Amino acid sequence: MMSWFQRIFLRRRLYNDLAEELSQHIEERTDQLMRVENLSRTEAERAARRAFGNVTLLEQHGREVWQWPQLESIGADARFALRQLWKSPGFTVTTVLTLALGIGVNATMFSMVSAFLMPKLPGRDAKKVVVVSAVNPDDNFLPDVYPISAPNYLRLTADRHVFAETAAAQDGIAGSLAGQQQPEAIHYAAVTPNYFSLFGATPLLGRGFAANEDEPGRNRVVLLSHGLWARRFGSDAGILGRTVRLNREDYTVIGVMGADFRMMDFTPQLWTPLTLTAADTAPEARKNRDLYLFAQLAPGVTLQQARAEAQRLAKQADTDYPTLEGRWGGSVRTLSDFLVYSFHIAQALAVLMTTVGFVLLIACVNVAGLLLTRAAGRQKELAVRASLGASRWRIVRQLFIEGMTVALLGGGTGLGLSWAGIRLLRGMLTFNDAIASVSLSLDGRVLAFAAAVTLVAAVLSSVAPAMKASRIEISKDLRAEGRGATAGRGQNRLRAVLVGGEIAMALFLLAGTGLLIRGLYALEHQRLGFREDHLLTAGLVLDKARYPNAAKQLLFVHELLPKLKEIAGVKDAAVTVDLPATGAGSAPVQIQGVAEPPTGQQRTAEHVAVTPEFFAAAGIPALRGRTFTEQDDGNSPRVVVVNQEFVRRYLGGGDAVGRRVKLDTGDGPAVWETIAGVVADVKSYSEQSQVNPLVYEAFAQRPAAGFSVMLRGQAAPDSMIPVLRQAVAAVDPELPLLNVMSMKAVIAMQRNGDPAFMEIMSSFAVLALALSAIGIYGLIAYAVRQRTNEFGIRLALGAKGSDISWMIVWQGLKIAVIGSGIGLALAIPLPRLFGSMFEGIHFGGPVVYPVVLATLLLVAVLAAWIPARRASQVDPMAALRND
Repeated sequence: MMSWFQRIFLRRRLYNDLAEELSQHIEERTDQLMRVENLSRTEAERAARRAFGNVTLLEQHGREVWQWPQLESIGADARFALRQLWKSPGFTVTTVLTLALGIGVNATMFSMVSAFLMPKLPGRDAKKVVVVSAVNPDDNFLPDVYPISAPNYLRLTADRHVFAETAAAQDGIAGSLAGQQQPEAIHYAAVTPNYFSLFGATPLLGRGFAANEDEPGRNRVVLLSHGLWARRFGSDAGILGRTVRLNREDYTVIGVMGADFRMMDFTPQLWTPLTLTAADTAPEARKNRDLYLFAQLAPGVTLQQARAEAQRLAKQADTDYPTLEGRWGGSVRTLSDFLVYSFHIAQALAVLMTTVGFVLLIACVNVAGLLLTRAAGRQKELAVRASLGASRWRIVRQLFIEGMTVALLGGGTGLGLSWAGIRLLRGMLTFNDAIASVSLSLDGRVLAFAAAVTLVAAVLSSVAPAMKASRIEISKDLRAEGRGATAGRGQNRLRAVLVGGEIAMALFLLAGTGLLIRGLYALEHQRLGFREDHLLTAGLVLDKARYPNAAKQLLFVHELLPKLKEIAGVKDAAVTVDLPATGAGSAPVQIQGVAEPPTGQQRTAEHVAVTPEFFAAAGIPALRGRTFTEQDDGNSPRVVVVNQEFVRRYLGGGDAVGRRVKLDTGDGPAVWETIAGVVADVKSYSEQSQVNPLVYEAFAQRPAAGFSVMLRGQAAPDSMIPVLRQAVAAVDPELPLLNVMSMKAVIAMQRNGDPAFMEIMSSFAVLALALSAIGIYGLIAYAVRQRTNEFGIRLALGAKGSDISWMIVWQGLKIAVIGSGIGLALAIPLPRLFGSMFEGIHFGGPVVYPVVLATLLLVAVLAAWIPARRASQVDPMAALRND
């Protein structure tokens, strides 16, 4: 038995078989009549046909049983639509390209949305994985994505009735990779041996970690990421068994992971086994929250039950260790949900998709106007069809199929544009490893979305014109001459409404884009509170093998700083744990003589350890008291320097010098420290406008293994890079530098997402403005074409060309003003909406709205002026002869 689809392709043969079968029936009846009634062949055949009935009608009924005539009719309409479009290349190119732009930008943006919000997870079992995280009670931004401590990890691992299997990862560890090549600074992750098997992932080469390779002495093995293997080792398949030096210790390469094993915001360059010592399991280790816990739920356990269990265990830990766990909670999310939520990009993507949605609507409105205009010029043809018996539904179907054909052509062209757009986006989204790890491609999800958008575009652009054009007055339309026929008021009104709606959407889009760009521009050009010019920075991470304690770390800094100061052209050299405006860590703070905040609240301050030269190198002025000196070392009383915001918020703006504070940073016992001075405010982060309370500590009193050096010189910062490398190598030749760049480059790297976002939004706004101009031009040009005879008569009677031009421009301007008014009313709440979505950015509506309104009205006038000028130059005699 043939399937239904097989019959469709073989229907011609089946039609022939049906006709042959009917012919055989008639032939048999003819032979029977000739034998029985002794009739001649002609008489017998005539009698047989009379008895059999209408053969053509029977064939038609037989075909209708197969339900093919309807499909053939639709196919005939599609072929007719293609012929009509082929006869009007200008109209076809305009409509197809208009829809292609709308569909192309939507498919391109959806590829980014799909990649970020529906990330591809590594391994065959990754969809079963959940992430258990800690909840910071003092974080109002993303409180429930914090890593957990090793004791809490062990507690959760023991809870087998909720979590069938758990694995932990300490991600973002800075290290140095040496070997036969130059030492290189890398970031890596230490993971439990079952980490890869939990995801159902296997190495591309070699093997994963064995169960006992997390034990001290057996843990000197590594797995390389595919990117590091290809870049540093040239994709050498013989890498297995080779020794590499990681943090001055020899490790054996046992495997290479595939290129697909990567997660958004988790992009280590290699993996080592996670080894937990007795110190990691002690109660004091509960403050060291640095483990990401991945797990698979036990059979029958729901996500809500796992979340409740994590919260219960967190409350139990708070009860058992109140000073260490202090109101911290627990949370459980699916892996994909955790990645999307922690990356915090959903709001920006929502804005982008809304924007391209408006672009698609504007494109559909444009095409609807063009189809309506085309249908108005075909009223006589449609009237002839109706007079010959075509129903209104039949005419609507024909016009809708034409619109669908345009949409399909636009969709196909749009896919080509989206392919190019995705390649362009890939080039734009490479400013950090987390963004670059997200794979953008024209995959099945994007194709399905493009097909859905094409269908929506076909409906939006075709239904209204088809329904409007199908309202035919046969006698009136047949009497109308093809050249002089004019569309009715209803069609003109509908076209004006469509163009007005298009202008309203364009103004709304332009206003939103203008507000976002102005907010980001103001953020990029704000004063950060320190001098960025002539400042070179570089990161250093001291490994535990050579610098196992604070004394060794401090000794390295004391040896390095004199060498940096000896560099020719260097004015100031300093060390800081965090560079200015790059987001310092925060900690609870107590102030002597100031009451503690109510229960459930906590007083916090950012904290940075710096050397005495830091304030001069950064150009941060002291306002009261003093900054650090060389005497502020580990043997002297502990002192700190605070910023103005600390004084304003916690001390009421009073005198801060001499007051005592205690910072609970979690890396040692908290002690009372005396405020020695107050310095000017520096923005907490370059991409935000707020200033948080900040406490500077003396590096000699709180040394750290990871820090940055800052060199202020008279020459360009890049010119000091070679001598900086030499100075560091003179102290430790195996120590690599991290992120060697000027301070301006550091700030620019933090803001790299903003220019890309502004460029994308600006391009969409310009596209919307261009489509609106095309819509106004098409409306006015059509009106001018329909009223050519009227203008000829007016000119013949003495009207001036300027009067006609102004009359036509005023027609377009009226529509633009009405549409702009509606769009302006819709755009007024946007600053408040954006303010709630993007915290820390201020949007200036009063400045943006007049500029956007003036721009749109100017574009509308220019779009209307071109056909208006053409109308003013009509030859009256030629127009009258045509009439």
